[in-house]
Amino acid sequence: MRSLGVRVEGFGCPVAAGVADHNGWAIFVGVSANDGSPVIVDRRRVELIEPGLPKQPYEHETAGMNADEAERLVQEVRESAVHCAERALSRLRSSLGRETVSIALRAAPLPRLPESVAEAHASWHILMRADAMLYHDALCTAAGSLGIEVATFPREEERREAADAMATTAERLDLFLSGLRASLGPPWQQDHQAAAARAIATLERYTTLRLPKPQKP
Repeated sequence: MRSLGVRVEGFGCPVAAGVADHNGWAIFVGVSANDGSPVIVDRRRVELIEPGLPKQPYEHETAGMNADEAERLVQEVRESAVHCAERALSRLRSSLGRETVSIALRAAPLPRLPESVAEAHASWHILMRADAMLYHDALCTAAGSLGIEVATFPREEERREAADAMATTAERLDLFLSGLRASLGPPWQQDHQAAAARAIATLERYTTLRLPKPQKP
């Protein structure tokens, strides 16, 4: 696990962790507030699967397996993903030294995990989303086990909701998010910005937020 970026100590405001999840890994961006303005307090890439296990078992490795072998493999991957997510969230919380109240993710790609590998393989729509759903479910399960709330946002809606949370426009929010690269340094990609927007939209439930005032030249 690699932790990057700015740490801001001594604030009383809790942290919301925005998440950009992928098959086998995720970006976490921790957001708190200073004098009402959102502040990035942590950013890190975390692994959501242990070495040696496949990242996309539904779509790839279980093809051609007999049913029992396929179910065992998916179960092993699911258990590993939950374990890795719990470890990542525990490390995030302990390293920040303040309360992590919520994680914020995109909406789940499926209403639920497939009940069986056969169910996943019977539908192209489910098969193409089942692996992503596995990691999304693992993150939600891990957060629940640690007493951390989970917030979800429809894809592409997190920026609008973050802008609403700070009573500003999506355009001004985009300028704020993209402008953070100057102070934070790389990496600060679209994944990081989307995760930060999700965290801002979630943190508003715990404190009043506003855009920081522009610095005078």
